Amino acid sequence: MKNFILNALAGVQNGYSLCGVVDRRARIYPLGSDTKVISTLFEIVARQAVMAYAKSVGLQLVEPTKQNYYPDFTLMRNEKDQEKIAIDVKTTYREEKKSQFNYTLGSYTSYIRTNEKKNIVFPYSQYGEHWIIGFVYKRSGGKRDMSDRIYSFETLNQIPIPFDDVEVFMQEKWRIAGDRAGSGNTANIGSIDGTITEFSAGNGVFNSEEEFLEYWRGYKRTERERRSSYSNIHEFRSKRRT
Repeated sequence: MKNFILNALAGVQNGYSLCGVVDRRARIYPLGSDTKVISTLFEIVARQAVMAYAKSVGLQLVEPTKQNYYPDFTLMRNEKDQEKIAIDVKTTYREEKKSQFNYTLGSYTSYIRTNEKKNIVFPYSQYGEHWIIGFVYKRSGGKRDMSDRIYSFETLNQIPIPFDDVEVFMQEKWRIAGDRAGSGNTANIGSIDGTITEFSAGNGVFNSEEEFLEYWRGYKRTERERRSSYSNIHEFRSKRRT
């Protein structure tokens, strides 16, 4: 699966460029630099690769019908399948080619705990694998197009693109997870801070998926609560030994 999807995404890695949104009158509206817009575009690209894989092995592909539900894509034989595959798409940017970056990897207070049906397409226990397709790009250094210009197919090459140097990896979620929450005060699992090489290799802090789940199922939401529990993997392992 991993090799198939990455091969299908090779065009992105080789400079495939999304440059605008087309209406039915063939008018092209250039992209802005909003990260949410760019993330949505890469999710669309990933969808084609995941769908191609599903068709090649005879699996069904299910997408959420509600906003902010996990995962972006579910692969399964049928609804009774107890080994469904979850695939989530994450996008971020980095400053330089070898600089580190990170992602948030979903909530640690909802479906991985007691309420396994909260904000998830199928109950958490029905998933046998959890994967991340991660895109990372560099923001284009050129001046952003602030005009109200609408382009045509004849002027396609003139459309400014807000990103370049796109790279992509695919890895199991637990292998790239860190031991600290991400995105400020929200209850999201944080990834490692790493380079594309480290994400591709899965150089996370956990020894197994079981350790990852035990850690994040017990991770307290506030700093005050964590003082009597644990706040990093070293404290967690020390606590387990006592």
